[in-house]
Amino acid sequence: MRYDLALIHPPSIFDFREKVLHYGPISDVVPSSPVFDLYPIGFLSTLTYLAKKGFKVRIANLAANMLINPKFCVEDIIKGLEADIYGIDLHWLVHVQGAIEVAKIVKKIHPDKKVVLGGLSSTIFWREILRNYKFIDFVLLGDTTEMPMKKLLENIIDNKRSMKSIPNIAWRESDGRIRGNDITFVPERIDEFSIDYGTVIKESLNRKNFFLSIPFAEFISKPIGAVLSCKGCIYNCVTCGGSKFSYNCFFKRDGLGIKSPKKIFEEVKSLSDYMRIPIFVLGDLQFLGKRRVMALTKMLREERLDNTLLFEFYYPPSKQMLSLIRKAADNVIIQLSPETQDEDIRYAFGKRYSNKQLFDFVRNVLELKVDRLDLYFMIGLPNQGYGSVTSIPAFIEQLLNSSKKANKTIDFFIAPLAPLLDPGSKVFTDPKPYGYNLLLKSLEEYRNAASLSRSWKDTLNYENNWMSRDEIVRATYDVAEEVISLKVKNNVIREGEGSKTIETIREAKKIIDSDKEVLKKLTDKETISKGDLYPTKDLLLTIKPKLLFTLIKSLVEKMLK
Repeated sequence: MRYDLALIHPPSIFDFREKVLHYGPISDVVPSSPVFDLYPIGFLSTLTYLAKKGFKVRIANLAANMLINPKFCVEDIIKGLEADIYGIDLHWLVHVQGAIEVAKIVKKIHPDKKVVLGGLSSTIFWREILRNYKFIDFVLLGDTTEMPMKKLLENIIDNKRSMKSIPNIAWRESDGRIRGNDITFVPERIDEFSIDYGTVIKESLNRKNFFLSIPFAEFISKPIGAVLSCKGCIYNCVTCGGSKFSYNCFFKRDGLGIKSPKKIFEEVKSLSDYMRIPIFVLGDLQFLGKRRVMALTKMLREERLDNTLLFEFYYPPSKQMLSLIRKAADNVIIQLSPETQDEDIRYAFGKRYSNKQLFDFVRNVLELKVDRLDLYFMIGLPNQGYGSVTSIPAFIEQLLNSSKKANKTIDFFIAPLAPLLDPGSKVFTDPKPYGYNLLLKSLEEYRNAASLSRSWKDTLNYENNWMSRDEIVRATYDVAEEVISLKVKNNVIREGEGSKTIETIREAKKIIDSDKEVLKKLTDKETISKGDLYPTKDLLLTIKPKLLFTLIKSLVEKMLK
């Protein structure tokens, strides 16, 4: 079958199956593996938007399939994937090596077709991409590219040469000159670009080899869905590439892009209709305002969802806001990232709330009897030395001792700011005033570092005035072992799982401390125990009748063709 657009998700390192690498804990607090096999949510909104406009779109998750099947041949898949445009995500900078290699392969196999990169990182580095990599034809710019992609598709299909009418696009002229249109498409209302999971599921099941579009490698055993509530941010965390500063300077968004309560609800329902899996509502709902949150939670509650809903907050919400969120479903998980126990460090990072506010928030959450409260801490912050990092477990213990309910409800995670400092962040843009030394600068330097590294320490693109790369790595493992012991002590995880994780951490420390080449791969999560990140249940146990009916219908239609 021929497609108008093939959306391709690369692994972070294209040849990861041949290399012996120590990936480290760089992906421990996200569903992805260390090759970052979860594609960006923009793939699903692009598929939904274009499919409803009559375009044929195919998602190919190369990263996940390369993990699942050691014999999976990327070249054979790309050869059989006929499309007018091949869109490759370079959203997170960690994908730079994989994205460039996949783009090169696509152009070699389909030399007369167009290769497009998109995502936040490709927006920041668009000039360098078009200057250095001749096999890439276009870069889509900004945080909302569904409509510009539609215009580009129409342009290519109708064989038009001029690109001047397409917003948010950069390209290379036939004479080699690099051009870029301004980022003028920055919608304040993003309802039009919502995901319809019914459309996504039907499009996937109707295609040959529907596993090609699997969201991430472990989706069958640990499924989770996501719904985006807004784009942009009102805060300026200094190392965040999704901060107000970053969106304003690089993506030309000077305000939030808001999705209506009705659309958020419809998106959640479109996923809940098919599967009883956890659903993560991305973005701080406080950005929507009280009235919108009230409308959303009312619709969710009346639907009586049997999914667990996860909500993230960037700043501790009031008890009134928490009460509204708690009404959304029977099973609710709340997440907050205090980053550190040190108020001065938290303020320097850009989160201006006190430990008293944090303790009040924890108390309010516990009183509302949520299923779980997840707290996230970070290593590599401004003013944060080794001693400050190793004091985090003692602070967590204070939180756990603050209430009898705490050790039954609170889970906690610590992760390094790794593998890369976010491009577009304040620190990335101007590191010295914040006490950072950026070790890599150009995109080609990042690509080379990813190609040549033997461990995650080698790919860290920064040091700061308070910790060297070696100290960041040592602090990560030292505090991770303490945190796992604390989880076992408070019955957050089982003793057996905790012992296995501590064993893995100690093995990882031996590898990182050795000057010898890495002798074997450590590809599993190192600092997180199995099943600790979010509630897991095999996908087959979550299937609802609507999905079963859709699957059977798809199989019958394929047999009759």
